[in-house]
Amino acid sequence: MNKPIWTLVGFIIFCLGVLSLILSMVGLRFSFLSFIYDHGVLSLVIQVLAMFAGIVIMYVSRVSDEE
Repeated sequence: MNKPIWTLVGFIIFCLGVLSLILSMVGLRFSFLSFIYDHGVLSLVIQVLAMFAGIVIMYVSRVSDEE
């Protein structure tokens, strides 16, 4: 498993989740994430899950194989 690539993917997913949540509170949207915003209350759940998924991917990619 290529650790730096998976760490970068996790970081990007986490950042997109945080930024989309903050921007949706202000009333703004990312245009490329418009499919998430079309689901009403479920969009909040998707954004929070994206944040946690990013953190989990980063954690799993950084834990050594010996542990």
